[in-house]
Amino acid sequence: MKDLDWRKCVICGDSKDVIKRIPDNSIDFILTDPPYNIGKHSTGNIPLPGRSAINNDLADWDLVEFNPEEWADEFIRILKPKGNLFIFTTYNQLGRWYNCLDNRFDTSNFMIWHKTNPAPKIFKAGFLNSCEMVFTCWNKGHVWNFISQSEMHNFIESPICSRPERLSNPKHPAQKPISILKKMIRIASNPDDIVFDPFMGVGSTGVAAIQEGRKFIGIEINKSYFCAAKDRIEKEMEKTDNMNAVDMVNEPLESKSLDLFGLEDIFPAQTIASHTISRGKRLFCQSSLKPIIKWPGGKEKELKFILPNAPSHIENYYEPFVGGGSVYAAFQANHYFINDLSSELIALYRFIAKKDETFFQYAKEIDNSWNKANRFFYRHTELVDEYVKYRTAIVDANSLDAFIQDFCKQNREEISAILPSPIKENQIIFTKELVKNLSRKMLRMKVLEDKKHLLSEEDLYRNIETAIKSALYMYYRTLYNGIGDEQPQLRTALFLFIRNYAYSGMFRYNDKGQFNVPYGGIAYNGKSMNSKLSYYRSSQLQRHFGKTTIYNLDFEDFIKKTKPGQDDFVFLDSPYDTEFSTYAKNEFTKESQARLADLMLHHCKAKWMLVIKDTDYIRSLYKNKEGINIRTFEKEYLVNFMNRNDKKAEHLLITNY
Repeated sequence: MKDLDWRKCVICGDSKDVIKRIPDNSIDFILTDPPYNIGKHSTGNIPLPGRSAINNDLADWDLVEFNPEEWADEFIRILKPKGNLFIFTTYNQLGRWYNCLDNRFDTSNFMIWHKTNPAPKIFKAGFLNSCEMVFTCWNKGHVWNFISQSEMHNFIESPICSRPERLSNPKHPAQKPISILKKMIRIASNPDDIVFDPFMGVGSTGVAAIQEGRKFIGIEINKSYFCAAKDRIEKEMEKTDNMNAVDMVNEPLESKSLDLFGLEDIFPAQTIASHTISRGKRLFCQSSLKPIIKWPGGKEKELKFILPNAPSHIENYYEPFVGGGSVYAAFQANHYFINDLSSELIALYRFIAKKDETFFQYAKEIDNSWNKANRFFYRHTELVDEYVKYRTAIVDANSLDAFIQDFCKQNREEISAILPSPIKENQIIFTKELVKNLSRKMLRMKVLEDKKHLLSEEDLYRNIETAIKSALYMYYRTLYNGIGDEQPQLRTALFLFIRNYAYSGMFRYNDKGQFNVPYGGIAYNGKSMNSKLSYYRSSQLQRHFGKTTIYNLDFEDFIKKTKPGQDDFVFLDSPYDTEFSTYAKNEFTKESQARLADLMLHHCKAKWMLVIKDTDYIRSLYKNKEGINIRTFEKEYLVNFMNRNDKKAEHLLITNY
């Protein structure tokens, strides 16, 4: 430990990345409340006669697929042998937590939190949602601080979190009462133990830990939740006079070289710089870097299959189809040789590698405009008021359209100010998109409400904000489609923006060669490129790029030019053998697959691994070849775009070692 007096460290970041920086056997108690994934079962708001509807929807983040299996190994790695693990969960996740953790601990069990005042069921059509489950695990010799038999019931009771404890801004749909968290912390940890919550939300676990005299590490990816958690925990620290605290980290990769997210103030840096995977007598080191960019088919989730099957020793790393860089970022090697046929992607890599200030300035200006669009909307809530008039038939569709036209005309200077000063070409396009998107969104909202139920006030705001964000996205999409090679930094900054905000990060082109994927929607409204740009400037990523040579070649030309040797490793993530295999505006055909197979089977001296969708054709290229091993794993796609992806598909992991 570098600072024995620290009391709390809260981090704004992706816990899947940050948890990798925490040393083995260092946490005393994991108490967390991850997503339940029950939002997809919601029937929406419940209409009530004579009063506003009951909000029956959870946040958008609950709709993102959450897989307990992806967290089990890390929880076990960081937890001390005598530590405890408590996970709030629900009926659809309990079995999954049990399956991946029960056989890893001496004992697993569950608690029930009974809510004495659950939301009512007006129509008496089923049980009240009055109970939540807490999955618990421990080993022999674990901490257990029961005072009496009455405390030992696996049943805890309290009202749901309500005012003044419950926050209204930001409102977190799963905020837990501090009282029940304190009881769990008292039972399952000792004073000065480290309590860890990788899904911190608005910080209730942190407040409870400080009140009980424990140390706390919390992670939260949502910036508004994080800021609320930080304020609550800081106020609690002031109350308890525990002022020797690690500084809060608002932007984990921005200033002060916070490559280790502030954890270097708690743990020795060498213990958290990377994972080491034991492979017999030799060691392969895994980097703790994140992918460079969101990319369709990215292999971040497949690293759990790729890394354990990598060669035990790597001198240099080669990747002919680098894509978003999730595998490139995960490996440690003496030198890296990366390549991709997409000239736009490679331009991004090169601008990051040389810290091109013109590119970074364009990207920052675009990100700032996204925030300006948000502020513009909240200065003009009359848009919501006008929609309510339309919803209640005070005005008709023609009057609504006229209002929107006049609104944009009256506020044209303020609308123009949203756009960055260096990027105001054809700003009339933005105004036209604003009129079109506001009109279409409001008309669709009315149709939706007529078919289902009235939207809550919060949903009204979010939908109309989406129309404004969509208009700005369409402006940048139009600019991207029209810009030439004479402004490479601007084109690359637009490319980065679209990659972040296009629906599911997809990149598809029409017959004219123009990018045509729509805006991602409500779930993307709160996104920002700020953390990503800070990550690109971070010393840790820059060191990685400092050992990297970047190419923009056909894969065969790349391999023949760089000549990987027998102590090197080549990772292959080629386009899949499907009817829809356009890659970087170029067809990757079956002939391309055959050319790749011939190259790797007969002309490459290095060890290599190919990860690809399982098809008869791919198997025919590699099966029954001397020295070739073929293994399978199952991949689940989050998006089935135009029925081109099966939601679940078998994948092959093919190696020549």
